[in-house]
Amino acid sequence: MTASCIIRHFEHYAELGEKDRELLASLEKTPKDYSKGTLIWQEGMDADHFYTVRSGWACSLRNMEDGSRQVVDLYVPGDVVGLRDFAFRRRASNLLTVTDASLCPFPKRRLTDVFASSRLLCNLFFLIAARDQAILVERLTNLGRRSAREKVAHFLLEMAHRLDKACVDVHDCNHLPLTQVLLADALGLSTVHVNRTLNELKQESLTALGPDGISLLDRDGLKEVAGFDPEYLDEDVESLLRSIGARAPGQQA
Repeated sequence: MTASCIIRHFEHYAELGEKDRELLASLEKTPKDYSKGTLIWQEGMDADHFYTVRSGWACSLRNMEDGSRQVVDLYVPGDVVGLRDFAFRRRASNLLTVTDASLCPFPKRRLTDVFASSRLLCNLFFLIAARDQAILVERLTNLGRRSAREKVAHFLLEMAHRLDKACVDVHDCNHLPLTQVLLADALGLSTVHVNRTLNELKQESLTALGPDGISLLDRDGLKEVAGFDPEYLDEDVESLLRSIGARAPGQQA
């Protein structure tokens, strides 16, 4: 039987026992299919459920008073959506599908059960939450201190790197189903500015534009443009696993 997306994602970090695999699989018992552009939840709604992403992409966003949007984050297969709302009663943002997607809802108490039943999974969930915080900090730097060219290249590389680490079945980790409008909303740029920047990167054979998204043709070239260092995405998993007596994938006992 093929492992679920969330199991494959967590097995990237640590060797899981059968109990841990069953606990994670229990979070993907009731998949629901959503078409592209579906609003899953709205800002201010009760934060009583989380979701795991089985397939497709989703994004969290805030609607601004002037009618514009700010994309806060994107989610790829294997991600757990809503962890930032764990300590709160209401949603702080909206959740929208970027592509056709399959998501699995589970109640907040179910995640609490997982924490209580597995020390390893509890630590890995907190590790992933810390990584999400590091992504937001880097995103703030990207928004405030980089040029439009650097912002776009950095964001594309970040998403491709996250796909690499998700260990999910995707056709091509270098293909991102992102529209220019979504990029503009994520980076605080106008769509005109994003279009101009993407065309520059295309002319330099760094990216390609298609009707279904953006393809990365030369990651090394994009890294030079963005000054991209993926260290903020590379958690210190080994130290965490040693502290609880767990093993990394493939590590000898």
